[in-house]
Amino acid sequence: MSKYIFEGGFSNKESVVKVKLLLVHFRDEDDVHFIYSPHLDLTGYGKNVDDAKRSFEIVLEDFIDYTLKKKTLGKVLKELGWELKGSLKKPKKVLAPSITTVISNNEYVAEIFDKYPVNTYHKEVELPLSA
Repeated sequence: MSKYIFEGGFSNKESVVKVKLLLVHFRDEDDVHFIYSPHLDLTGYGKNVDDAKRSFEIVLEDFIDYTLKKKTLGKVLKELGWELKGSLKKPKKVLAPSITTVISNNEYVAEIFDKYPVNTYHKEVELPLSA
């Protein structure tokens, strides 16, 4: 398994949904490494791939923790183009937008793919969706 792939997850007493995230690894002109999730618009970075991965894990955990506490996870996912079948608090099905939709709706994502050589990977993670 590649070391670029996010291998964490999230679990609590609430219901969770497994999603497959596309993660992008790239380096900028200053040789800073980035791990980016276009579907969640979250980025980790560091001096090397391992630092970027650790940074991404912290960012994802903070994102989940914050949106759970604010009870806005479902709302934020919808704003990011995710489709939640059922209610925001208890969705029956959760669908991430296609990567082509994400690229066409987000200039930053399009710029990454246009400007930098990237490695992309898919990883299944769990998101709590009772928020």
